[in-house]
Amino acid sequence: MKPLLASICSIFAASAAGAASVTVPDNSTSLAGVAAASTALLLDAGLKPQNAGGGVFVLDAKNFHCDQHLNGALDASSVRAGLRTLKCRINSQNKRGTTAGQLFGEGRTMTDLLQKVQGSNPPGGAAFSDCGMGYCGIFAKSIKCTIDTKIGNFSNGGRWSCVFTDGQ
Repeated sequence: MKPLLASICSIFAASAAGAASVTVPDNSTSLAGVAAASTALLLDAGLKPQNAGGGVFVLDAKNFHCDQHLNGALDASSVRAGLRTLKCRINSQNKRGTTAGQLFGEGRTMTDLLQKVQGSNPPGGAAFSDCGMGYCGIFAKSIKCTIDTKIGNFSNGGRWSCVFTDGQ
């Protein structure tokens, strides 16, 4: 179980460096679908699009925080044994067990997208997670997505773009 836990944590390994940002346009070949999926998740979470003018709208989820417990060490008789549990919030604190902010129901999907963004960058790039001892703290200082409503052809790119800023 320890090698599995180590590999899971290494996926989310965090750097202690200052904040880094990654911009993902909807026509990215290495991160196909990430901008559109992130935009949809923010809209589904109830964030209100802010009119930036010229047909461009902005969604900004600030202080996205998740507590993830890996539960590998639980007794097998526990229904949670071997399953990761996840609680996510926006407008939250980067603090284990925090209850500040609003619950974010699609946390598992958003953390999977953050993992893709983190994995697409060279070492020392954006890091959204810090793991150890069966726990991962996941934090993005900002997930800011823009929607350009002037672009009606959804296949050509340019309609959605997201900037992911870590806060580790």
